[in-house]
Amino acid sequence: MRKLIQKILRPFFTWLAEKFSAAPKQEAVFKSLSKLYKNIITKKTGRGIVLPINPVTDRFIIFSDQHKGTKNMDDDFHSNELNYIAALQHYHGLGYHFINLGDAEELWKNKADKVTAAYPEAFNAEANFQAENRYYRTFGNHDLQWKNSLDVMLFLKDIFPLPLAVYEGIVLRTAGGDHPSLDIFLTHGHQGDQMSDNNAFSTWVIAHIWAPIQRLLQLNINTPANDFSLRNKHNRLMYEWSSRKKKLLLITGHTHKPVFASGKYTQVAANTIQIEDSNTNLKPTYFNTGCCCFNDGDITGIELADGYIRLIKWFTDNEIPRRKVLEEKLLVELV
Repeated sequence: MRKLIQKILRPFFTWLAEKFSAAPKQEAVFKSLSKLYKNIITKKTGRGIVLPINPVTDRFIIFSDQHKGTKNMDDDFHSNELNYIAALQHYHGLGYHFINLGDAEELWKNKADKVTAAYPEAFNAEANFQAENRYYRTFGNHDLQWKNSLDVMLFLKDIFPLPLAVYEGIVLRTAGGDHPSLDIFLTHGHQGDQMSDNNAFSTWVIAHIWAPIQRLLQLNINTPANDFSLRNKHNRLMYEWSSRKKKLLLITGHTHKPVFASGKYTQVAANTIQIEDSNTNLKPTYFNTGCCCFNDGDITGIELADGYIRLIKWFTDNEIPRRKVLEEKLLVELV
């Protein structure tokens, strides 16, 4: 009976979430992104960092939006834990740096200490990168608490080697070899969204209305990553901002909708990706990691490695986690 109710109600709640969970305004989004980027590259804020990288030899994996909860009925991450840990172990072994791009923990619904207690293996997999100075983290709207360094010390000190910096934005600046200069600007992407950017009302609704509905119906509305597009208004605004910049790529999370090189892609069959109605006027400046809480257990992310940028998915095949490249491009093709 519950599965039938889920099937009936999921489309409605998905529509409701997409209609009312975000309220981005172009002026606010553009102003917020521009200010943050400028402050980071001019070193006017401690909320960001510029990292010179060699795009051929340095490797990064970028995940966001895990929304780790407490393994109860309103926890969107529970079914994704296996793929997430396997992915982090894979990348750690290959010498990747890990950028955790925000909303790693669901702190609108849960207390921080309850979340850390629920997922010791996942947190330890992240901490392995920090122990080797290969871990970078930004805060999102659902884990805005990590903006406070005291909270980071109180709740994460037994997991991560301290100090642990939690930024609002990170700029990877390519350098080395014959690669052209390029800034890759990373931030969670909630900036300028009136329903998400430190909005107390939204926090209350999630904790007191949406969470009980999820627990009752065991409902996760993060549907599988089969549609990679700019159909989400917030993604569209992020693209419009990045497309006006020179020698800059923007990578965000937040929307839970993967985007690769500003393009529109559709999975038409198992293990097949084709371009559908691609707009040749779109500049390949915007990327979105998707999320690590799809309701089929899959997770998506962005890799930067070997001179390429890749949209990847980790999924389970016969209970064995596997990696799949969905799209890839050479970075030099995007400059």
